[in-house]
This record gives sequence, C-alpha cells and structure tokens, in this order.
Amino acid sequence: MAQPLKILSESFSPPVDAREYRSAMADMPGAVTIVTSWAHDGMPSGATLSAVLSLSLEPPLMLACFDHASNTLGAIQAQGKFLVHVLAHGQQDLALQFSGKSNEKFKDVGWEVGALGLPQIEGCVIVVACEVHDIIEAGDHKIVIGHVKEIERESALNPIVYARRKMLPFDHGEAQP
Repeated sequence: MAQPLKILSESFSPPVDAREYRSAMADMPGAVTIVTSWAHDGMPSGATLSAVLSLSLEPPLMLACFDHASNTLGAIQAQGKFLVHVLAHGQQDLALQFSGKSNEKFKDVGWEVGALGLPQIEGCVIVVACEVHDIIEAGDHKIVIGHVKEIERESALNPIVYARRKMLPFDHGEAQP
C-alpha cells in the first residue's frame, strides 16, 4: 500500500540562493510563447512567457505562469479564456515586444480575432485556445491552468526555444522512433 507523501521541514536544508536558482533555470530550455486575451478596455492584451507547458491529457490541460503584476493575467482572470502562441523562428522580435509593460504591444503586429473570439497572432507554430480551469497562487507568480478547447498547428514552421538567456531556433529534424 502506498504511503502518504511526507513534506520535509524547511530546516532540512538551507534555502537555495535566488541568483543561483535563476542561473540554473536559465539552462532549462523552454518554448517561447505569447499568451493573449482581451483587456478590460476591449483592447488586446498579451505577454511573453517561458513557463508554459502541458499538464494533463485527460482532460487536456495546460499551465501558464504569470507574475502577480501582469496586466495580461488580469485580462485572463476577467475573460476566463486565453490563447497560447508558440512562436516560430523569425518571431524573436515579437517575443521582445510582448515582454514589457508597453500599451502598444500589438502595434505593427499581424493579428486577427481567432479561436474563442480572442486576439490571435499570425504566423505561429501552434496556437492553443484555453478556458480557465483554475488559478493557483505560487510564490511571486500565479499558475493559470487552462482547459484546452482548440488547437491550430503550422507544422512547416520551426519553433524557437529560450535557453541560457537566448532565443534559439529549434529544428525538429527527422523524427526518432
């Protein structure tokens, strides 16, 4: 019979240095994504995120992690839905454009009203439409869990990944058995 998981005391080991942790996490590659929704004023809202991943197949769930101060997080909480865009090679400038607090993130960006009636950026490798399933407090971030409702893919495009503080193209190459 399985034993219940025991949570170890924080005194078990000293806390990890924040700089060391941040540096180590920079070595962990992740997809470069932009998450979008509608802001309270009816304007599109979006943010570049690297902490986005699949969570469950049944039901299909994804998670996206937002800083508490994110305007896009507020938009998602109000709308109850969002799009995850996996960026393609050549969209590195878009990732930078959506990474700050500017009110002009969508300026000169090709987008349309897409899945779930949300702002959808053109030319992405994958766009995943989600309805909010849950939002969890976690340290200085909130984890938004989305129930996947629609997926659009453009398999001819190669995604970019973020690793070692750089955006790099990822070539799928030949599939391995």
